[in-house]
Amino acid sequence: MHERHRFWQRALRMLSLGVPREASSALFGQDHSWQQESWLRSLQKEKQHVIDWHDRLIDIPFVIIDLETTGFSPEQGDEILAMAAAKTVGGIVTDAYMTLVKPEKPIPEPISALTGIEAKDVMFAPPLAEALRAFVPFIAAGVLLGYHIGHDLAFLRHGLWRHYRQKWSGRFLDLQPMMTLIGHSCPTFDDALACYGIRCPRRHTADGDVEAMAKLWVILLDELRKRGIETLHDLYAALSRC
Repeated sequence: MHERHRFWQRALRMLSLGVPREASSALFGQDHSWQQESWLRSLQKEKQHVIDWHDRLIDIPFVIIDLETTGFSPEQGDEILAMAAAKTVGGIVTDAYMTLVKPEKPIPEPISALTGIEAKDVMFAPPLAEALRAFVPFIAAGVLLGYHIGHDLAFLRHGLWRHYRQKWSGRFLDLQPMMTLIGHSCPTFDDALACYGIRCPRRHTADGDVEAMAKLWVILLDELRKRGIETLHDLYAALSRC
């Protein structure tokens, strides 16, 4: 009875925060896969209807994401070790989220050296299937942003398909082509940070990189505005001509 009471306390709290009923069922039940799938599908549809092509960039919720992984190919068995995201509007961070993820295989030593994530750090972290149930609703309300975001999306899509048979179909933008658009050749994220003198003391950590990208996004928003790129449509059109 005590466990049941705690369950409903959590469920009511989620509903009071505006989380759909499908989401609360998915979050609290390991055996309700059909509810989880329905919930993830509804998140995709909701997100696509919220954002209009002609909305101003400064009014659109952009969600900056970064994943730390054990390699470059989820299809070849590389895994997610950490996921971080920051919700922004007009360049201002309104909320942030970060979680470590417990991989199924040992972390390669070079990856631990690069990211600082060791086996002891992820011992009690959630597995990917569980971590996605918190991460997906957090990032679902906006256009995703990242530097070379294709890497992050490959792992996100692979995880969603493997665990929930769902596809990520939301809008996203890569910050690297935006650097090219405003006249800076910055093949790497480090190049972009150096271009504007942005410090990233916790480089190659998911939340550290997201924090640095948020600083870069503020600058890029202003640079785009100066070039008359004010709406999402303007930005996509300009990027298509690069």
